[in-house]
Amino acid sequence: MPTVIFEDDDLLVVDKPGNLACHSSDRPTLAGWLREQGIVTPRMINRLDRETSGLVLVAKNERAGKILGKQVLRREIEKEYIAICWGEFEKDAGVVDAPIGITKDSVVYTRRVVDPAGKPSVTEFSVEQRLPGFTVVRLKPRTGRAHQLRVHMASLGHPIVGDKIYGPDERLYLEFIEKGVTGEMLGRLLMPRHALHAGKVILQGRQFEAPLPDDMRAFIEEHG
Repeated sequence: MPTVIFEDDDLLVVDKPGNLACHSSDRPTLAGWLREQGIVTPRMINRLDRETSGLVLVAKNERAGKILGKQVLRREIEKEYIAICWGEFEKDAGVVDAPIGITKDSVVYTRRVVDPAGKPSVTEFSVEQRLPGFTVVRLKPRTGRAHQLRVHMASLGHPIVGDKIYGPDERLYLEFIEKGVTGEMLGRLLMPRHALHAGKVILQGRQFEAPLPDDMRAFIEEHG
């Protein structure tokens, strides 16, 4: 279940667990949970992929939604993520400045790729912890493209652990849709979801944080 991090008359900040869709799903969703909490028309200012855990900002009324929406357009809301990536990064920090577009050369129709003709996309990264065969990184997106962090990490040769689309084989995503997570799949992915967590949001001088979820913490401890 989501955890409420902050709430006032205009804003609700929740920590969404992994494997909970924000909306548009026949399974339980964050939008459905918000309606159960009495927010009739949830206005999610940022949305996370179903498997991504972490902070979601929810405007509780139309006025707050418009104000926060404009701040998003002006890039006044800062977000930081923690990811566990395959491989060991050579650099301690850097910037990925690589346009992203949708590819037709894939069995997964939602797959994005780095494409010179795509939309400008910028991600800052810094190493948080080095593990044998893996790296824990802090990611700061400076643009908000779909799948941006996952695409950029894969473009560096360091896809996020557990990623069914940008990891070892994109066909695993189709297998997941059909069968769910199988033992064989888990043996290749190492985690049943991708290891990406939206851990910090800075909004109008206010900072909200969500602790690293248990599954990612356990992975780090096991491989440390």
